Amino acid sequence: MKNNCAEVVELRYYCTIKVHRLMCLELKKFIDRISEILPAIESARPRCTSGIQALCTLKIAMDKAKLLIQHCSESSKLFLAITTERIVSRCEKIQKTLVVSLSQIQNMVPLLLAGKISGIARDLKHTKFPLEPAEEEVGKVILVLLRQAIPVSNSVNDLELEAVRLAALTLKITSPSAVLIEKRSIKCLHDKATDTDPKKKILKWLFYLLRKYGEIIGRYQDHDSHMQCDETRADDFGTPEPPKEFKCPITMQVMHDPMIIASGKTFEQFWIERWFNEGNQTCPITHMKLDNLFMTPNSILKELI
Repeated sequence: MKNNCAEVVELRYYCTIKVHRLMCLELKKFIDRISEILPAIESARPRCTSGIQALCTLKIAMDKAKLLIQHCSESSKLFLAITTERIVSRCEKIQKTLVVSLSQIQNMVPLLLAGKISGIARDLKHTKFPLEPAEEEVGKVILVLLRQAIPVSNSVNDLELEAVRLAALTLKITSPSAVLIEKRSIKCLHDKATDTDPKKKILKWLFYLLRKYGEIIGRYQDHDSHMQCDETRADDFGTPEPPKEFKCPITMQVMHDPMIIASGKTFEQFWIERWFNEGNQTCPITHMKLDNLFMTPNSILKELI
């Protein structure tokens, strides 16, 4: 079989997935399930051309899945964000191939094994690979900026800076070391691309943005992480108080699930839900009547916390 099928790629990167984590972990879940029964499939496969081809197709699709997860673990965060549609397309193609090959194999193996294969194929066919809205939005913002083709310049451009700030906060490129790692990831992709590859120009532009605004991002994050440093007091053990913005205005405790309400204020989900469940229709801080009681996750603040 080794002569006909590609060697299985070792998957070591799922713990460090940079972008599209939810989608990659969902894909990995099925790779793990298939891997558990793969030895049984190899032992039970019929000695026929169609059986060997189906198993080869299955293994190749599994390798592609692992390489996709590895790509989302090693690649540039900015590049991953702007290529979201392509990542989704690759994931869906892998999904389809796995379902087809599993469905073919289940007709060639003993009943009990066929039942296990059928269950995996059914679950895989109906699964959805979730995107993280904040990452998807960042990708769109960066793509819009790219299409505006703002001339290269050493002077700060507000549109560029705002887009880079949003991307940095969402993708956690918020320290000098993170900026350096991102630069290296972009350069690695750039060096591997051929001269005729369209992405080479895009990677060069992303590197330009980081080189231009990387220091500003670092200063912004340092300020954000240590805001009110002069105003906060350390306790007896020298532990500084968290920034006020990290605390729920109701309990003054650091938030775990910050939610934005219609007034624009952010609260811990448990406490603002309790406020509304008690019949209140006003903001606990402004005391103004709210137009609605909708809550939206403050994903950027949660990542900062």
